[in-house]
Amino acid sequence: MKETTIKTRWMMLFIAYLALISCFIPYVGYSTQVSAIMEDIGINYTQAGLLASVTALVGGIILPFVGGIVDRWGAKNIIILGLIIAAISQVIFAYMPDYSSLVFSRALAGLGVGLLFVGPYTMAVKWFEDVGNNGVALGVMFTSDGIGTAFSLYLFALILAAMGWRGGSAFGGIFLVIVLILTIFFLKEPPSFEKDKAKAQQDRINFSEYVKVLKNRNVIVAMAFFVGEWGLYAVMAYWVPTLLIEDAGWSESLAGLLTSLYVLIGVVPAIIFGLISDKMGKRKIFIVIAGLWMTINVALLTIAIYNGAYGLAAFIMPLIGIGVYSGMPVALALASESVESNRIGVVNGIVLGVGFLIGGFAYPSIMGYIKDVTGAYTTGFVGLIVATFILTFLLAFLGKDVEKNADESSEEIAK
Repeated sequence: MKETTIKTRWMMLFIAYLALISCFIPYVGYSTQVSAIMEDIGINYTQAGLLASVTALVGGIILPFVGGIVDRWGAKNIIILGLIIAAISQVIFAYMPDYSSLVFSRALAGLGVGLLFVGPYTMAVKWFEDVGNNGVALGVMFTSDGIGTAFSLYLFALILAAMGWRGGSAFGGIFLVIVLILTIFFLKEPPSFEKDKAKAQQDRINFSEYVKVLKNRNVIVAMAFFVGEWGLYAVMAYWVPTLLIEDAGWSESLAGLLTSLYVLIGVVPAIIFGLISDKMGKRKIFIVIAGLWMTINVALLTIAIYNGAYGLAAFIMPLIGIGVYSGMPVALALASESVESNRIGVVNGIVLGVGFLIGGFAYPSIMGYIKDVTGAYTTGFVGLIVATFILTFLLAFLGKDVEKNADESSEEIAK
């Protein structure tokens, strides 16, 4: 069928990818302007950390529920709704006069960002699951972290520097509207949508179904990994630029560019390891290796920051990104393969939601509080080492590879 040609699959993946990239503007696009916002509004580090955390809090709360309805509503509709909300939140953020209003706009952004994580990832899996290329598809999608962060922390930083954080934020809303128009006219649901929709209508997801998914050992592994990696991302994308600007005296654009290398370097390994994992039919070993690599390099980063070796710290950050983006697509693919097709949206929502809620919310808030109390970031980075070791390495040993053609159920994997 025409709808299932390779060209069509990759075109749909590209549009979903573009939508996913765009959400990084409302998520972290203003990070290089944190110092300016603090001075303009008159807030401290803890309050600035809350601006990032409230976005992750709202996004994390809604992600599991969005995952439960994406099969009935369709990933395209979820993406469209997410783009509309994200664009509105971006414009509101640009013109809010005080701190409480900014918090509201960031919470609204969390709603849009949450929708824009589940929709595109589910779209990718649905278009490629029938040909057994989930690892490659998710590997491509996870490169959006690198491209999206580079775009939002470097290119968008130039716009913010030229137009100011308010004018630049409004410009970001216009970009989101352009992506919305492209999505409405060109993105299509996958061929399995009608079948999955009908099945989802007959087999509605209740609380016990969520509990069943949460007990799956591979879902637990993926959740733990995403909490660890998303927490790292939140700190790297939000506080590290501020650290490099304030402590190292670097420019906003340079700090944004070097910070974005953390995820930009992960573009290649995300695709390569997803492909190798697909070919080998193995997922667990890649997650374990990624977790160990991340822990070692977070420890080295902490040592560098403690000693004021910011050039070395900038060099180490991309090394962490290699581990993060080698493990992310494999971990999510392992979790997705452990459930029935009409539960993939639920799994994506739970895994991304828990990672977003705990990692994205707690990490930047705690780091900001530690900075206020101690006057330095070192203690917070020591905590990052411990959390990364437990969440991404130790807990990865709970995982169990799924045979591609086996009739193994999620209940068996959960044992």
